[in-house]
Amino acid sequence: MKITVYQAKGGAGKTPIATNIALDREYAIGTNDPNNLFETFIPDDRFIEVDAGEPFPTIPDGIDFIFDLAGAMSKNAYSITSALLQSDLVLVPIHEEVKSLHGGVRTLRELSRLSGFTAPVYVVATKLKKTKHDSSDDCTEWQSYQTIERWVRGGGFEQPIIPLKLSTAFDAVFEREMSIADISAADPLARHSFKEVLRQFPAIYDIIDELTHAEQEQRIRA
Repeated sequence: MKITVYQAKGGAGKTPIATNIALDREYAIGTNDPNNLFETFIPDDRFIEVDAGEPFPTIPDGIDFIFDLAGAMSKNAYSITSALLQSDLVLVPIHEEVKSLHGGVRTLRELSRLSGFTAPVYVVATKLKKTKHDSSDDCTEWQSYQTIERWVRGGGFEQPIIPLKLSTAFDAVFEREMSIADISAADPLARHSFKEVLRQFPAIYDIIDELTHAEQEQRIRA
């Protein structure tokens, strides 16, 4: 399974999502961000870094890999297009900041126009916050989620939207160089603090597992 986490605007939560998946599922990871932190805790045999204008190598079938992409798509952004065109799944994080909303819709539009791109795309509504105007405990009822949904649907896109609550869990991933699940297993206080994200993040894994199973079934039939 090859996954890309991509959004044209930074700050939407791409890297925390990609890192948590890589650590939880032992995926190899690739990035075009020269300021990444991966080389400090991802083993060399599971890490690739390329320049923005350099294509990623073709990842062989059977290797689980996640691309964490920085920057925006352009005719010279070969790192981005090379990752997208070999991906089995693309996650587009968007949060309720105007630049992120614009960037997220722009990213969905770019993907819809990318020649040869066929992977399923899911939106991840990140950094969701409950305000005094939100009476429900359901994140999908919060104004922050509904704003993201409104922008996505208003842009003409029907991709499923996965909610992720704002949480210090994603900072802890880098501080402790462990996945959220592993941190929570080792620390009961963290398990309590991160309980909502621990409940929400598996929705991403359900999608990965479903696509992986479908891919395996296709190989068997072939």
